[in-house]
Amino acid sequence: MLKEIRAAVRLLWRNRGLSVFAIAILGLGIGAATAVFALVYGVLLDRLPLRDPDRLVWMYNLRTERDRAPLSMPDLLDYQRDARTIDGLAPFINWTANLTGAGEAERLEGTRVAADFFAVLGAQAVVGRTLDAGDEHERSVVLTDRLWNRRFARDPGIVGRSIILNGVAYTVVGVLPRNFVFPFGQAEVAVPLSLDDDPRREDRGANFLRVVARLGRDASLEQARSDLNQIAVRLRREYPVDDARKIGVSLYPLHAEIVRDYRQILWTLFVLVSILVGIGTGNLANLLLIRGLKRQAEISLRLALGATRARVAALLMTEGALLAIGGGIVGLMLASAAIPAWRLMAPSDFPRLPVMSVRTPVIAFACLISVVVGMIAGAIPAWGASREIAAGHMVTGRIAGSRRQGALRRTFVMLQLAGSTALILCVAAAGRALDTLERYDPGFAADDTLTVQLSLPPTRYNTRDSIARFHDDVQQRIATRAPASVAGAISLLPLSGLLSTADVEFPDRPVPPPDQVPQAHFRIAGPNYFLAAGIRIFAGREFDASDLERRGPVAIVSQTFARRHWPSANAVGQHLALAPAASYPDMQVVGVASDVKQFGIDGDATADVYVPLHQMPAFQIGPVAARMYWVVRVNQPDALSAGDLRRIVYEVDPEIAASNVQTLSRVLAGAMAPTRAHVLLIDVFGYVALCLALLGMYGATAYAAGARRRDLAIRAAIGARRRDLRWLMVRDEFRPIGIGLVAGVVAGAAAVPAVTRSVSTTVSPDRWTAVYVLVAMLLVSTGASYLASVRAGRAEPVDLLKD
Repeated sequence: MLKEIRAAVRLLWRNRGLSVFAIAILGLGIGAATAVFALVYGVLLDRLPLRDPDRLVWMYNLRTERDRAPLSMPDLLDYQRDARTIDGLAPFINWTANLTGAGEAERLEGTRVAADFFAVLGAQAVVGRTLDAGDEHERSVVLTDRLWNRRFARDPGIVGRSIILNGVAYTVVGVLPRNFVFPFGQAEVAVPLSLDDDPRREDRGANFLRVVARLGRDASLEQARSDLNQIAVRLRREYPVDDARKIGVSLYPLHAEIVRDYRQILWTLFVLVSILVGIGTGNLANLLLIRGLKRQAEISLRLALGATRARVAALLMTEGALLAIGGGIVGLMLASAAIPAWRLMAPSDFPRLPVMSVRTPVIAFACLISVVVGMIAGAIPAWGASREIAAGHMVTGRIAGSRRQGALRRTFVMLQLAGSTALILCVAAAGRALDTLERYDPGFAADDTLTVQLSLPPTRYNTRDSIARFHDDVQQRIATRAPASVAGAISLLPLSGLLSTADVEFPDRPVPPPDQVPQAHFRIAGPNYFLAAGIRIFAGREFDASDLERRGPVAIVSQTFARRHWPSANAVGQHLALAPAASYPDMQVVGVASDVKQFGIDGDATADVYVPLHQMPAFQIGPVAARMYWVVRVNQPDALSAGDLRRIVYEVDPEIAASNVQTLSRVLAGAMAPTRAHVLLIDVFGYVALCLALLGMYGATAYAAGARRRDLAIRAAIGARRRDLRWLMVRDEFRPIGIGLVAGVVAGAAAVPAVTRSVSTTVSPDRWTAVYVLVAMLLVSTGASYLASVRAGRAEPVDLLKD
């Protein structure tokens, strides 16, 4: 074996150009595959750093209108008491906090968790401890490693220190490991959730709890779902009003829920990059096969000196293996550089991004790919040489290769073109889907209008009047600082993806059955919000300063809401009420606004109801204080900057941090960031595959022409023109080109629907795309073959015959 390796190394060194070319091609393919596998492993295959993570599930209410709804506290207590297949339930809710007293005020995403949350998950702290039952009524906080590093410079004495969150001192009890992942991925702090003191403890209709459950050791997911559904049926029977639309329980593996937005994207990319590796493998095998044609004299001499067929085949396979190992090393280097680059360009919600790296399983994958590629790329030329030896073709070295070898070489060309054509078809389909998405109307003006997110300390902003005073102060200061501007507040910004719904009733209609009460997406809006955000009012008016608490209650509805509930009448002037109507006053509809995308640019239009901030119901005080968004449209350049907006908020209340200052165009871009990143990766892999296929085809044609130099010289010597010789070589390549292109279009047409769905569920494939791709690929592949033949035909016949 060592002799074979030394001989292969010497031969490869003598053909350094070919060796470097082959290693570069393989390095690109293996590097791309390794980088994507690092993402797939880190996001989809690597287990969560929790105790028995496969037994953790996300538990939802299954409702008539959706399958992922939060739970109420009374329902949770019933499930805790009666479930036989569950070892623990860990409720939590989203939370926001202003971190002050440690430098500049900063708004943090956080979560409130039950006392046994970390015990149910099986998570341990890297410094200090996690929250436990003793913290339920204490001001304790656990930090993530990210926050500990960013704001406290990894201070080992952080445990026991107090930090100020929303104006209240919390004692740090621990720091979570770097690879810990909250179910709510953006959270950076966790504080106790006291269920005993919550005023909603007895309200079965207040559904606000998100829940992680741990399955019993011997319980399957289906058994747990059946067990919990039996409880749900009983609760619906016992509480026919509050639980009317709760038809069961949905259980999903926790890991799958955390990564569900990226699962299809990553697997799609992995399949595409596997095709890329196949193209690189075919390239190497084809180059080695053609190189074998030029080594017929050498191989014949080895046989004459006593070498066996097995030794010759082993030498050829060793050369392929060494090239594959070199490509694997280059690929690992490229993948190691690609992961940090991906951290810079990846969407902010990409799961487990901070701990993504080229780890041992990823290195093992790269090694496996290299071994497989080396075996395939080396075995095929060895097999071809073995057949030629057996047929007695390798005797004098004057034969350019049998028909079998030529057919094998053209088969590789055909397969490479088929794979690259399929990938380019996927690139075109993904690009078309993205272009269609970018032309969708989001319902607001995606321009340079500024937005900012605020979180008001709940201890001081716990009434409607206090929030209204803060709102009026900010609006007045903005108007003073930039008189030509228009500013308005909203409880949830478009495309935020956050859910806030309310049941509605209509005073002029009979009360529907409890399970048929309509729902609306509920928003609290301040005066001038619609004008500032560029949301069109199709009928009526928007809110203004006269819509105060003492005025009659009013509302604005979206077009979808108006069409759904007043299909043949003007919605302006109609009345609606929050259910149950006996608890809330009737609201008169004063305007109909355009539909706004709330959950994705290609999401369905939602039925929205907007209520004035000065008239917001009591149950919205907490959510509005936790998340208040401002939209500021400046009609004069540089009249108000992001820094000015932060200073205005600071002047009104220094303890409120202005975060996520961005334009509406960036809001839209952020919502489309995962899709853009996905399409970008498809583009990169598709064009790399095309380059590899064209380079392989160019090299194959050039080497094949070189191997036919005696044949071409004889034809030229007896009068053949150079143009005829070039056409002869191109014509020989045209058949595998045509077959490869047709096969690629067929394979791509089968793959395009899945690729299109991974980009958008509302865009259908376009049949003309296949035609455009077929024509373009025909031109570039024929061009590559023609260039190779031109280069090969430049030599003089006399020189070729002398050689």
